[in-house]
Amino acid sequence: MGFDHFQIYFTARMWWGGKDADVDALLDEYCRLFYGPAGPKMKAFFDYCEVNYQAMEKEIEKVDTALAMLDAAKAMVGRTGTPARRGPGEKTTTGKSARPTDSVYAERLALIDSFLEALRSKARILAQGRGPVPKLRTVWEPQTPIKIDGKLDEPYWIKHRQWSVGRLRELQTGDRPVFGTTVMAGWDRGGQNVYFAIRCEERPGEKLNVTARQHDDQALFYGDAVEIELDTDKHSYYQIAVNPAGAIVDLDRSNGRQFDWQSQAEVATHVADDHWTVEIRIPVTEDENDPLNQVVGRKPSQSLPWHFNVCRQRIREHDSEYSAFAPTGTAGFHVPMKFAHFYDGRSHAFDVDDTVTDWLIEYSAASKLMRSRQHSEALAAFVVLSKHEKATDYQKSHALSQAATCARLTKDFEQAAELAKQIPLEPIAKSTQMENLLSQRHWDAVVERFSSEEFPKWPFTQVGAAALARGRAYSAVKAGEKADADLRLALEYTSDPRTRLSILRTIGSNAERVLENDAIALEAYRRISQKSSAVPPSDEAPGKHHQPGKHVGDGACAEF
Repeated sequence: MGFDHFQIYFTARMWWGGKDADVDALLDEYCRLFYGPAGPKMKAFFDYCEVNYQAMEKEIEKVDTALAMLDAAKAMVGRTGTPARRGPGEKTTTGKSARPTDSVYAERLALIDSFLEALRSKARILAQGRGPVPKLRTVWEPQTPIKIDGKLDEPYWIKHRQWSVGRLRELQTGDRPVFGTTVMAGWDRGGQNVYFAIRCEERPGEKLNVTARQHDDQALFYGDAVEIELDTDKHSYYQIAVNPAGAIVDLDRSNGRQFDWQSQAEVATHVADDHWTVEIRIPVTEDENDPLNQVVGRKPSQSLPWHFNVCRQRIREHDSEYSAFAPTGTAGFHVPMKFAHFYDGRSHAFDVDDTVTDWLIEYSAASKLMRSRQHSEALAAFVVLSKHEKATDYQKSHALSQAATCARLTKDFEQAAELAKQIPLEPIAKSTQMENLLSQRHWDAVVERFSSEEFPKWPFTQVGAAALARGRAYSAVKAGEKADADLRLALEYTSDPRTRLSILRTIGSNAERVLENDAIALEAYRRISQKSSAVPPSDEAPGKHHQPGKHVGDGACAEF
């Protein structure tokens, strides 16, 4: 209301004064009459904000100066607080005469003061700095135009598929997700269009969860989808979501969720048996005159990068998996300070604010201790993380599961068992209990306690670990066919290359020693020796294409 009042006043006076009205004189008049003793300082405040409002998006010094100028104006009329209603004669509604520190001018400044809470939040974010986040850069431009057909088979994408691909991680922990996703990006020569190529791995033959087929149908958010979030040098931030059918929902999140904004993006998708892909061209303009269309921003550089994220949700009846190029360490995608750096140019190391910490950063540090075999230190760190006040049950469960792993590695099986009991999510708790028993070679106990579990009905994110554990137990007690079934199920729900190799070795060993089936064993060993690339070609399987009408944007490529 504080700023709206001036706009109404100014519009009315311009109708009154016509084309000959003196704009500067009107602002002087408004500040003198509306803010009283604080008028001159408020005039200086407005003048400063008009010149520097764009810079305030990135420069904390400009924000601090503007807030200091408002504080100086407030000092001219005394304190400000919750505006009270006035009666005639400048009396408060309690009947007391207005004091200089409780004047109508102070109330009017309070309206501006309240309006600037968002600016204060921005100042806090800028002051905090950005912690460790990934980066994606574009390094060359396509020689020929990219056809937006969803196939990702242009020479431009193929050239970069092996060495310039960003990979999404599980949203809350930063671990490898069950179903992987890769992203590449590029710019055209004029910097007027940014391209993204996204590939989502899937369980072969499984039906995708498509909940929308029309533009701006918000039902899209209840099914499979990928999101691109763009925080440009001029605008924070845009959200563009696409599902396997090529439906798109685009929002401007600079002030809540504004669905009337149109990205003008051109998008196409391709669906195959074991993956689906998205190809999208997003036009970019520096012109801010049409706030309802296109992404506004300059081509990002090392000195003034954008910040962005690419996220994926995979929703099924028994579970959902959320992943992101820049994991947020929370249950949601929308954490702008965790967005990755996005820029054009040579490899560059961005400054990191070492004072920034959160659950995800601390989890990464604990995992590093574990990898370096500092198991006691890692165990203690994971236990602390499980008690973090902002940790979700999913994060607590993973921290405690990792702590139990450390305890097993130090041969403290009693502590490992106690830690497993504390895990809040039952599937993760049961998987950890099985691992605890396996580490002590209690094969029979695993079979006895967990043989009735129907893993296909479990949350799919936990099926791989559980099926592998029980499969190993079945193999050890010579239940070869049951072991083979569990191990093959585990393979379907495991993406980590080393774990997949371990599963294949166990399948081969079980077939050779228990089933005495040389054909199965040889096939498993063959797959180990001929392991495929981590990023298979996008067109290896026939599929369907979706290219809706242009909801409408040449680039370089992506680097993690």
